[in-house]
Amino acid sequence: MSASASMDRYHALDSLRGFAMYLGVVLHVTISFMATPPAFWPVRDNEPTPLADVFLIAVHDFRMQLFFLLAGFFGCLLYQRYGLGGMTRHRAKRIAFPFVLALVLIIPTIQAVGVYAEIENVRAVSVRGEPSPLRAFAAELVAANPDASTTQLVADYFLSGAAFARFPLLHLWFLYYLLIFVVAVAFLSPLFGRLSGTRLLARADTTFRRVVEGRGRVLIPALLTFPLMLPMKWIVDTPTTWNPQWHVVGYYFAFFAFGWMLFRHRDLVPNFGRGWKLNLALANVVVLPVMVGLIVTGVGVEKAGADPLAWKLGGFAASVLYTWLMIVGLWGGFLHWFSGESAWVRYLADSAYWCYLASLTPIVALQFIVKDWPLPGPLKCALVTVATMAVLLASYEWCVRYTFVGAILNGRKHRTGEVGAVARTA
Repeated sequence: MSASASMDRYHALDSLRGFAMYLGVVLHVTISFMATPPAFWPVRDNEPTPLADVFLIAVHDFRMQLFFLLAGFFGCLLYQRYGLGGMTRHRAKRIAFPFVLALVLIIPTIQAVGVYAEIENVRAVSVRGEPSPLRAFAAELVAANPDASTTQLVADYFLSGAAFARFPLLHLWFLYYLLIFVVAVAFLSPLFGRLSGTRLLARADTTFRRVVEGRGRVLIPALLTFPLMLPMKWIVDTPTTWNPQWHVVGYYFAFFAFGWMLFRHRDLVPNFGRGWKLNLALANVVVLPVMVGLIVTGVGVEKAGADPLAWKLGGFAASVLYTWLMIVGLWGGFLHWFSGESAWVRYLADSAYWCYLASLTPIVALQFIVKDWPLPGPLKCALVTVATMAVLLASYEWCVRYTFVGAILNGRKHRTGEVGAVARTA
């Protein structure tokens, strides 16, 4: 494999990682438009659409799995290039430091818009869907000072220290779990170092190569992932607390480990994405409708008081198959379409990290603004998505890209005519 080919492939995969980040922004936009919104989300639009539910189920089933696989791939790259110490320092700079900064600077803004929305929900005549735990707390704030404005109650929420007592992890859980994986690598690397040159490692490498090179590169990983789904509810659980949910840790670590192994056999990178068009078609035309049907029917069976085990196992089987079809399909698609050098693709890939970290605040605020507009749900969802992306890209260009924050997230950047033109276009 030539050096230029290697760089092209890594450029495409870096773009794929950025795509997964941006897809998370769109996913969070759709939550308020779901027909059955999760209880934890503070905004419920008055024009829901079942399309939002289908979109969330689909994207949730492959996006973070793909991200952690790529994290393992690039983590192994760093390990082989810089050693364990260098990889750990790099991960501390790119993961731990942004995690702490986001906790201090971003989480309070999300709390502010979330509490504001829930106070308004308390004062509204009715809000569809199951009330969130935060709404009960908002009701206490209103009851304690019913004549105060919503803005004043939010200010009191922070001045009283209640915001810090209820410090949530929110969407930063992925960085939290990545740090757990880095610690796991640090502890496991001496053990696996002793396996170098042994028959056991040789057999593991041979088996992995056969899987990736063969026709079972989707089915075999799906079969191995299926047992990891068994502790889940209906879809892959999302961590919501600081206490690690170890079944979720194990589930995502499997994708991280697969990506790590794939870099060890990086000559197989093109082969892993082979047949990407067929995989994407099968995933979305055949498997996705089956998965959604099994989940929706099974939830109905469970609500009726019957045993939903058969539906749940069927849903899990469709879920893991959809996950790996989408991972392999997107992997091959990005290698095909984004291997060449492109200024705008590079810009978007660089901006994706910041845009995802900062996304929840404008999303919730814009969702709240449009929730009562008499427009179709899909149209409002599109408007919120476009407006959110405009805010995020503007904040990245003017407040982040050329600052120390941008240097931490993506490395030092310098203004050039070409990049400036891309920024103005964005």
